[in-house]
Amino acid sequence: MTKPRLALLALLLLLAVPAELALAQASSAPSGPPPLPKDVPAFQVGQYNAYTWYGRFGYTNLSFIDTGDGVLVVDTGWTKQDGENLKAQIAEKTKGKPIRWIVMTQTDVDSNGGIAAFLPTDATIFVHARALDPLSAGVLRAEPGQKKPTVVGVADHLVLNAGGRRFELVAAPGRAHSEYDLVLYNNDSGLVWAGDLVTPGRCPNLTNPASDPNGWLGMIGRIQSLGAVGIVPTRGDATKAVADEIEKSRAYIERVLRFVAEQKVKNSPEARVAAELSTKKLGDYCPVNGDNANVIGLYRRMQADGTFRFPGAAVPARPAAPAPR
Repeated sequence: MTKPRLALLALLLLLAVPAELALAQASSAPSGPPPLPKDVPAFQVGQYNAYTWYGRFGYTNLSFIDTGDGVLVVDTGWTKQDGENLKAQIAEKTKGKPIRWIVMTQTDVDSNGGIAAFLPTDATIFVHARALDPLSAGVLRAEPGQKKPTVVGVADHLVLNAGGRRFELVAAPGRAHSEYDLVLYNNDSGLVWAGDLVTPGRCPNLTNPASDPNGWLGMIGRIQSLGAVGIVPTRGDATKAVADEIEKSRAYIERVLRFVAEQKVKNSPEARVAAELSTKKLGDYCPVNGDNANVIGLYRRMQADGTFRFPGAAVPARPAAPAPR
């Protein structure tokens, strides 16, 4: 694809079930992605402007920005092969410029399992601050004889000047789609990389047991405040219909929260919840099975005060200080 455009050819891949296993939490090697549908190539890349490329690598949208003296990469793919394909495209499109920065919008394996292809690296890696310690002790740890990567944890809002281009990184204050959501905005192009927080063309996936819809809504508001002209999501088509897609994601999450809260007040059995949900007019935005999975998953986790139960803490506690001698 040589003509600059936002549309990515990934519609067939929306049926794939994303891996919700975080790199920062994984205790064993995760299973790989399902095979791509027949006749779907391993990757497709488009150029948005003179310095920005993005495309589908496997099941995941990945991007790279030529900053003049180096390249900034956004996410690395599900597998090491996705990462290798991305590196090859970067070398080809930027004529061999070095990768100096890598931004991980989330730590789910389907977004950044491909980081292995970039290690060891001289690049600075940006992650959510809460993920810094477990990642540095895990997938980003240095192997014997190798250089340990520089990892920067973003706690709230960070402004980065990379080769003269201006970027803003916005970290979720708590859980949102996942435990470690990080948004990237390029002030020069007006593009925002929203991870799975805004999902153009499809309803949000609320089934991640680490997700918090209340925090998710807060992050949608922060994305809106950036004033982006285009959204590049983790999966599916990028879009210039920013206001419309933000509103669709927000309205859907609010609708689900209201419905789940109403059923909790009634103390409805799950069968009744599913039955009442089936009477709602959903339109074409969210398939019935997806809507049902979102609602039942949240219903099981919602507490009386409207907050949600989460899995055990993913970030290990720091080792205790040694006892004084």
